[in-house]
Amino acid sequence: MVAFSDAQLQAWMAAFLLPFFRILALFSAAPVLSIRSVPTRIRVGLSIVLAATIAPSVTVPMRVDLVSMTGLGFVAQEVAVGLAIGFAARLMFAAFDLAGEVIGLQMGLSFAGFFDPQGGTGTAVGSFMNTTATLVFLALNGPLLLIAATLRSFTTLPVGEVAFGFTSRFDPVTLGAEVFALGLLIALPFLALILFVNLILGVMSRVAPQLSLFSVGFPITIGAGLVLLVVGLPWIERPLAEGMGKLFLMFGA
Repeated sequence: MVAFSDAQLQAWMAAFLLPFFRILALFSAAPVLSIRSVPTRIRVGLSIVLAATIAPSVTVPMRVDLVSMTGLGFVAQEVAVGLAIGFAARLMFAAFDLAGEVIGLQMGLSFAGFFDPQGGTGTAVGSFMNTTATLVFLALNGPLLLIAATLRSFTTLPVGEVAFGFTSRFDPVTLGAEVFALGLLIALPFLALILFVNLILGVMSRVAPQLSLFSVGFPITIGAGLVLLVVGLPWIERPLAEGMGKLFLMFGA
């Protein structure tokens, strides 16, 4: 008869449940994986399957009692790691939102936000950039790469090694600077063209003062911005891929 001790059962449960909480937290915060159209049962089921797959290779501290204060601390840490990875992935899309808002402001489409019957503050360009970034993220197998990075994080960020030691890799100030820099990098070509168009309109207004700048300028700047948005769509893939690479390096994946 095969017998198991309480210590063995606790170790097996910890090796399964602790990765489960990290993966489930990722599914609750990561882009695309956390959208409402994905049922909660599917998220929990995938988390269980992935946790059961990674459990034999996960090293947990000896004699971990999950119902004790120490065990709850381990659970909280795993949830925090999963949420941090998902939040860092969401920040990549914040860069595209920032770029879209800046481009929309220079194109003149920000005025549409004042007349939004739903009271929204975002611009059409910001929504377009976010949707395009999401499609590119899916085309690059971003969700699968994000899950793979989380599974590899159990090697670089072991369970219960140092209490909240992952915070040394997760620097909000550095992340904010990266988001701002990436957003400006994406928007810079659009801003340069729109600035050139505005300079031409300024010269035209001086040469022909009888022209109505508001009636002529807005269609030209909006049209030029839309043309550049269509032409510049291939530029979005590279910044997003670079952002994903920096995300994986941040967590040592």
